[in-house]
Amino acid sequence: MRYALVDGTRTEARPRLRGTCPCCGSQTIAKCGNHVVWHWAHRRRGDCDSWWESETKWHRSWKDRFPIAWQEVVHRDPVTAEKHIADVKTPNGLVIEMQNSPIHPDEMRSREKFYGKIVWVVNGDRCGSDGRSQTLDRSYFHMGRSSRPTRRNPLAFPVEWIGKSKLFHNWSNATGDVYFDFGDGILWRLDSFEPDKTVPIEDSNTVKSDGGAQGELFPTADTPGKKQRKINLGVVTPIRIDDFVKCSKKGRPVPGGFGPADLSIFGKELVYIGTVGGRAVHDT
Repeated sequence: MRYALVDGTRTEARPRLRGTCPCCGSQTIAKCGNHVVWHWAHRRRGDCDSWWESETKWHRSWKDRFPIAWQEVVHRDPVTAEKHIADVKTPNGLVIEMQNSPIHPDEMRSREKFYGKIVWVVNGDRCGSDGRSQTLDRSYFHMGRSSRPTRRNPLAFPVEWIGKSKLFHNWSNATGDVYFDFGDGILWRLDSFEPDKTVPIEDSNTVKSDGGAQGELFPTADTPGKKQRKINLGVVTPIRIDDFVKCSKKGRPVPGGFGPADLSIFGKELVYIGTVGGRAVHDT
């Protein structure tokens, strides 16, 4: 936790401080090491907020985009008296959950039911204490994202998810909007995701797929002799972080922030030319 109660006042962790958890009321101690984000921890492990995850620099940087009073707000169900700490809760009731670690689908559904009005910001470039990426999700995303938009105003792009992780699969089940932060200064809203979607191949020698070459080629009865393949196909909309923050503060829907004039920002088109060792090979 970033804040605990010290003499009844919300206070950030500092060396040798003792406090009280604003959610469960138990004692907390300040953790202020050289290799961790300074935070509060419960003196004894117990039943507090099972949804809470360890605070990281990524969490802290995202929380800092919002007023202090909106950060780590205790949300209480008026009927059941169940309590959880929302990462950010705006005065209009919108809860913004910053998720760094993988989350079980059951917990995702429980959080969405509990908070009601919720959006997710998901770290797609998780790093360890040494600053190195712990996953290849960021690379897989940029490898699979086409530079040819499926919608031009506002821009939206298809993504062939070729990663071994289930990042898109898992988050496509969320009912709240999901925004991926891949560390490139842009948020990518997941608009749709279709696993194992069958798509035609334009040419058997040079295929403009912009993403991975995963998927089996096969003819179908609908298109005799036409080679096809199965892919995990997502559609994402790029969003400026400032636009996301401004709209969230006002409780407004977040529009797409880029139009046709911005197309050059998103790189050259990639052309799939084959596979080497089971991996896609592209040319520009």
